[in-house]
Amino acid sequence: MILSNNIEISNEAIAYNLKRLTNQIYKLLPNREENIDWQTPLSTIVEEFAGMSRLMPRQQENIFPLLCKLEGLHSLTGEDDFFQYRRTIFECLNLIQVLKDSIEGE
Repeated sequence: MILSNNIEISNEAIAYNLKRLTNQIYKLLPNREENIDWQTPLSTIVEEFAGMSRLMPRQQENIFPLLCKLEGLHSLTGEDDFFQYRRTIFECLNLIQVLKDSIEGE
């Protein structure tokens, strides 16, 4: 895939990075359950997807809803919000799969 800055990156490298980010997102669940800092890693994940969006403008329609959901997790801090937090994490993981499938189709 040719990125916006005319650098070519293999689809395998992108898939590897998406797998790494998938693992980081999934890890947010036990971190929150165990009262370990989950907001700092979440901010880093959002930053990485924002950078990916700039580098892969043709994928913005797939990355944008993912960024919206990830950013929304910052507001789900109450004990009563955990079910919605958990559901949103799994929705994000599904959106990453959609992104992977789209990249493989290019």
